[in-house]
Amino acid sequence: MTAVGERAPEFGLPILAGGFRSLPDLVEPGGGVLVFFKTECATSELVVPRLAPLARALEAEERLFLAVAQDDPATARAFARAHGIAFPLATEAAPYAVSSAYGVATVPTLFVIDGAGVVAERVEGFVKSEYLALGPALERALALGDVPPVLERPDELPGVKPG
Repeated sequence: MTAVGERAPEFGLPILAGGFRSLPDLVEPGGGVLVFFKTECATSELVVPRLAPLARALEAEERLFLAVAQDDPATARAFARAHGIAFPLATEAAPYAVSSAYGVATVPTLFVIDGAGVVAERVEGFVKSEYLALGPALERALALGDVPPVLERPDELPGVKPG
């Protein structure tokens, strides 16, 4: 399991919009966020689309927010359309080599990776208070001026939803 304080594993994944993204794409502008999910997971379906404010805030700061679907491209594309997702989506097929390298056992799992390529924060499943507490970690790890919003309409979300 890749823990907080450890170097993030290297990866290279295809993006639905075309091309590939890798760890240097996440690290070089000063860090970013990587979130693993599965389209058939009810917790992923609840949480991942609501991360759009964080994705927009990071894009405005020229940082990468990358969601990695543990699905085939057609399934991930349908999920993105159904939920109006505009942020970059990568896909990976079984046996999920990148997810395994990061020690993902529960989806969604979110990683904040700093500009040195070190995991600054890790959140597994969905505990609303953990997501809402990400602001200061994001600000520190990514050297952001303001704490970006993390979730869309958090008041509509349950306190906990297992992944």
